[in-house]
Amino acid sequence: MRKFIVRTTIILIVIISLPLSFLIIRQLSNMTENEKIVKGVFDKQIETILYSLNQTSENVINQWVNRLDLPLDYNSDAQDKIVNFLFENNLAIDKVEFYDLSQHKYLFSRSRGDSIEYKSEIPDNKKIDELKKFLEDGYQRIESVRKNEYTTLIFLLKNREKNVLGTILIHTGTFIEQNLGPSIQQVAQQDFYINVTDRKLNSILYSVGPSSENFSNLHTLSSWYLPDIEFSIQLRSATIDSLVKERSQRDNYIFIAVLIIVLLGIVFVIISIRKEIYLSEMKSEFVSNVSHEIRTPLALISMYSETLLLKRVKTKEKESEYLNVIHLESQRLSEMVNRILSFSKMEKNKRTYHYSKMEVNDKIEEVIYTFSPHLKQMNVSYFVELSPENPAINADQEAIAECIINLLDNAIKYGNDTDKKIWIRTLMKGDNIQIDIEDNGIGIARKHQRRIFEKFYRVTKGNLAHKAKGTGLGLNIVKQIVDNHGGQIRVNSTLGTGSCFSLIFPVIK
Repeated sequence: MRKFIVRTTIILIVIISLPLSFLIIRQLSNMTENEKIVKGVFDKQIETILYSLNQTSENVINQWVNRLDLPLDYNSDAQDKIVNFLFENNLAIDKVEFYDLSQHKYLFSRSRGDSIEYKSEIPDNKKIDELKKFLEDGYQRIESVRKNEYTTLIFLLKNREKNVLGTILIHTGTFIEQNLGPSIQQVAQQDFYINVTDRKLNSILYSVGPSSENFSNLHTLSSWYLPDIEFSIQLRSATIDSLVKERSQRDNYIFIAVLIIVLLGIVFVIISIRKEIYLSEMKSEFVSNVSHEIRTPLALISMYSETLLLKRVKTKEKESEYLNVIHLESQRLSEMVNRILSFSKMEKNKRTYHYSKMEVNDKIEEVIYTFSPHLKQMNVSYFVELSPENPAINADQEAIAECIINLLDNAIKYGNDTDKKIWIRTLMKGDNIQIDIEDNGIGIARKHQRRIFEKFYRVTKGNLAHKAKGTGLGLNIVKQIVDNHGGQIRVNSTLGTGSCFSLIFPVIK
């Protein structure tokens, strides 16, 4: 049966995995070639628009530099007129300076007002050498340095013997609004949302449409001449990318839902199959154990009764001994049948409990008195330590007695081979009474402790299954009885030392 179930499970997994594999491959290649081509064209157009904004800022800055880079006397009226013209027509410019690199002094410095006090930072020799090299190659490179809300443009003057450094201090936000604003408005029109963001100050300097935080399909490009400034753009309508993403997202949700359902189905089937295998094995073992348990007392009863009937007993002592064995085995057989019937009733929820006030100590003494002949016959030393209080609980007295007898029977079965000892204790725990039945037996491994209350479960390590006979129902019956009384059952056990089972019930106040 096990091989059949395993083979069925494998076939089921293979059948389910084939369409799932196809779906996964489809999901990984969900963007068709046409979609990729259209998306590529769209991305290039967007990049061209962002490039044009950078090109606009470059044209403006180059115009400023060209106006300043003339072979004029620094202190001449012509130089002042050029600078004043820049101030009047470009509100972003706050300061213009010329610095002589050979004499290490400022040759010219003009500000829009008195608000700008600091001098521009002079680059190190390495940066100046780079600017000179670019100038020798015919390219006038412009460097940028950010300081708070200002940007300093640094360049070498071509017409001043390549030894004069020019700097233009601009207000970054004003530059964008005055020089790039019209271009941004023209580009955006009714088609795009565009933001200009200062990443250094974490603020939006210029915006057409919502802020970039609300963009779902964002294209960005850093400014060439304005450090930490970033241009962001998005179509007002859905893009190819967003449409593909939306479709992919929808397909992914469907795929994930189907995958979860299939996986849950597989897990459920596997768990159900394993559970059925386990229950089948446990039931087979249960039937085998019960058959063996019943066969042994029946064989003894049959043998000794036949001996008595044939009058082969020579002495009265032997006759009495045989009758005692028949009586004990009959009791054992009766207890076994009653236990199975009790379990059957519990399984069908047909067992009824007759609750009444019960003094716990009195009931334990009664059970021990009844069970003591069996303890003596098995050479078990037992010790009773009852609480000085005699609390009462609301319980079915026969059911509680059944619990105690089951635990005593287990303590005998799994007790020490040479010197069996059992301790029966009661003690108060707040508003509860605790009944402890402890032995000095083989103990229970931790991995088995959480399962010993399952029906049919037995620890079968080594020769234990044959040494200690049982049906695997005793502890399960005890737990069900305790649960129906609103109590708890706990186990504290160490391998090789022994086990202590505790029954805890709420007392009647």
